Amino acid sequence: MKKTVTLTIGNTEFKFNLTVNDHSDFVDSISRGGSMTTASHNFVMRAIDKPQKEELKNLLAESPGAEVQIAGTLKGEFAPILEIAVKK
Repeated sequence: MKKTVTLTIGNTEFKFNLTVNDHSDFVDSISRGGSMTTASHNFVMRAIDKPQKEELKNLLAESPGAEVQIAGTLKGEFAPILEIAVKK
């Protein structure tokens, strides 16, 4: 599965191409006790549309913690929370 998500950050639209592998790597890295910031940075940099990579890199350098906010938004859009109930 591949999904393209466009986020407006400030006045700029960024296009991210998310895959199941990118999402799984992000979740696995965090669940193994990895750094949330590093996992988020890797996730957003892997998913960003290639022509926008430098622009996103500059945004992240100027906005500490932005990668965590962006990754959280992307994860929520890629893998929305399901309503799950156990039938008793």
